[in-house]
Amino acid sequence: MTEIRPSTTPTGRSLGFERRVVVLAAVLAVLVGLALLLVGTGWFGSYRAQRPVADPILVQWLGENAQLALPVGIAAGLGLVVLGLWWVARALRPEPRPDVRLERGSEELTVTAPALTEAVRADAEQVTGVTRARVRMAGDERRPALRLTLSLQEGTNVRQVWEELDAKVLSRAREALGTDPLPTAICLELDRVPRRRVT
Repeated sequence: MTEIRPSTTPTGRSLGFERRVVVLAAVLAVLVGLALLLVGTGWFGSYRAQRPVADPILVQWLGENAQLALPVGIAAGLGLVVLGLWWVARALRPEPRPDVRLERGSEELTVTAPALTEAVRADAEQVTGVTRARVRMAGDERRPALRLTLSLQEGTNVRQVWEELDAKVLSRAREALGTDPLPTAICLELDRVPRRRVT
């Protein structure tokens, strides 16, 4: 039996990029707000604190160079709109479910994600104590991974489920894919017990 290690496969979709962008925007907003607060309280001199927010010199320059400033402002606005739409589309895009390409000598075979997940699901539901299984592909074509959610009957021996899952289900999947490392995130949940009516 192979050694069981904690899975590094994420149990949910990674939001690292979105978090980094939000943190960067928050840091910039805090820095700008702090700078405006310092200017407004007179830390950089009372003259700067009493000046209007829109610098008269800048307003005068924009009025004199409207033919240049207007196209630059429109282009910047359109760029921000495109960036926002791209970000929304990226955040709402469904997570990829990669197919697995197998190469045996000169022959090549592609196993689709639905076929693989259905086979793993059918095997997982044969494990003692498992009433229902849900399987999803994760990762990418070069580094496929699995996510399993297993519903267990009340009183099921979890260690036995774990051992059967590794020996019968995951080992078969690894053998079929011809890959030894197949990262798998496993979530175990207790199946709902039907309520008994008290008379």
